Amino acid sequence: MIIKILWLKTLNFKGILGERIVEFSPTLTQILGANKTGKTTIADAFGWCVHGENSEGRSSFGIRTKDANGKVIPDLPHEVTVMLEVDGQQVELKRCLIEKWTKTKGKNEQTLSLPSEYYINGQKYTETDYKAYVDGLCKRGLFQTITNPSYFPNLQANIQRELLSKMVVVPSMAEVASQKEEFMNVLNELHDTSLEDYLKHMGYCINEIKEKLKQYPIRIEEQRNNLTKYAEADTNWAQIEAEIAATENAMERIDEEIADNSKVVDGEEAAKRAERNNINQLKAKILQLSNDHRTAYQQEQFQYETACSTHRNKIASLKRSITAEEERKQFAQQELAKIEKATEDFRTRWDAADEEEFVIDESRLVCPTCHREFEAADKAAKIANMEADFNRHHEQTMANLEAEATQIKQRKAKYEAEITEADKSIKELTAQLTKEQSALEAAMAVVVISANQRIAGDAEITKLQQEADRRTAELEKPSENAEVAAKASIIASLKEDKATLQVKRDSLRDKLNVRTLIANTNKRIKELEDEEKKLNAQLSVMEGKEEAAKEFQLANIDALEQRVNQLFSVVTFTMFDRKLNGSITPTCECCIGGVPYRDLNAADRVNAGIDIINAICRFNDTYVPCFIDNVESINDPLPMLSQCIQLIVSRDKQLQIIKH
Repeated sequence: MIIKILWLKTLNFKGILGERIVEFSPTLTQILGANKTGKTTIADAFGWCVHGENSEGRSSFGIRTKDANGKVIPDLPHEVTVMLEVDGQQVELKRCLIEKWTKTKGKNEQTLSLPSEYYINGQKYTETDYKAYVDGLCKRGLFQTITNPSYFPNLQANIQRELLSKMVVVPSMAEVASQKEEFMNVLNELHDTSLEDYLKHMGYCINEIKEKLKQYPIRIEEQRNNLTKYAEADTNWAQIEAEIAATENAMERIDEEIADNSKVVDGEEAAKRAERNNINQLKAKILQLSNDHRTAYQQEQFQYETACSTHRNKIASLKRSITAEEERKQFAQQELAKIEKATEDFRTRWDAADEEEFVIDESRLVCPTCHREFEAADKAAKIANMEADFNRHHEQTMANLEAEATQIKQRKAKYEAEITEADKSIKELTAQLTKEQSALEAAMAVVVISANQRIAGDAEITKLQQEADRRTAELEKPSENAEVAAKASIIASLKEDKATLQVKRDSLRDKLNVRTLIANTNKRIKELEDEEKKLNAQLSVMEGKEEAAKEFQLANIDALEQRVNQLFSVVTFTMFDRKLNGSITPTCECCIGGVPYRDLNAADRVNAGIDIINAICRFNDTYVPCFIDNVESINDPLPMLSQCIQLIVSRDKQLQIIKH
């Protein structure tokens, strides 16, 4: 779509009193004039008429004309009319700013609003339909981008990236990966993971391995230090083994002597063992009976505690419910108080609105320019309009008040019902609470006899304990057989000798165990060294994959930048910021000759904007008039594909229009 301005007419727009018409060349128009002669006003008028914004993209700016003292001149019409040629067909757009004053009954001051009226080819349109039509010619976002050379380069970097990426066929990762086998390997490992996340994962794995590798020299050194704590290298392990064998032989001989001497005392010992078994059976019976009493006590105590706990929990729950209902009631009462206050305010507003009457605003019956009263017919028409506006406003006000009255009644009924329901719930819950408190008192009155009391009162347990004590005392009396006593003394001495030999053997075994510790330590050192080698190999593989992924990322970046930069003739875009530490972050920066946009002179900035606009116009196949300000600072502005209007500062007191 090709859109061109044929002519533009302003009426009392931005300080330019009266009517001004500017005609344009279909290719290049130069508008020359001194400062404050209205060059930028022409660009602002075009933008306001089309999309309601000035040349800087602001919708709020000074449209109304002011007098010499800087005060707005009232009741002046403000209009902009643009005759466009759209793909060879003429289209007239017109936008009018209307000053609308309204006066509320009971107040002396009038309120000003500034609605707009819209016309297409002389026919009046609603704001919605007008905007829809204009968007059909050129959407607002695209319009801003291709009518102002400085607009796009000053957008946020992420927005620039998004717009530029839509203008090219972004190379697929598979397409880039086909350049190298290493890239294909990376792509095959990605699966559903992004390249950025893959690099993050690689970095995490590499750091994790490096952290582990830091520990291995320390752990190996610790094991080597342990070796110095053990026996010397020239320890005679064979001699220690021989001493252990000799000690164990001596212990076996002692066991044989103990067996020989035990034959004499075995008979008496057998009788004692039988008696001990009988005593143990008595004790087992006592323990069983005692355990039965403890089990019975635990069951009754559990039932007691469970009953009390259940009633306490129910009481606590009922109290919480009562509190919640009381809070619910209190909240409803507070809301009713607010509603009552709101009702009083509503009655006041209703009475004021109901009593409001139409009053003629005499100031609007006088011409704002010549200050003469309007003719009778004009006065009657204006009064009729004022009265019609008043009646519409009054009817709407009363309708709104009636709707508000209905809402107040509904809210009041709602909270009154809440209070009734809360009172009913509180009454029911209080009755349940009284019942549960009585049940708790009854449960707490139950007495549970302790286990010790039960055991102490059991006659069978007492009898069995007395029998066990008597038989134990008989068993512990010294033997009356002299030979048995002598043999028992010998056996006791032999056992002491054996215990001494056991201590010696265990000490020798501890020394022999040092050999095992040394072997295990050397084995552990070898294991740690093997693990260290394995981790180093894994690190090498991981670092290789990371390097290949970074190269793959750079290749994707370069491919995207190349395709984007093919769109332009003088500018290039840096799409990614490469940090010194190797990290890459998305950006978007316009450059000319490697110089960033922010550091370019005024001429290069304008040419950069023109180059960008030409590319965007080609991509969207939409060409809209472009206004370029401060062209006097540029020796050789780039040619434009769309209609170009150059605003040039000169010494001319009146605007000079040069059509090429």
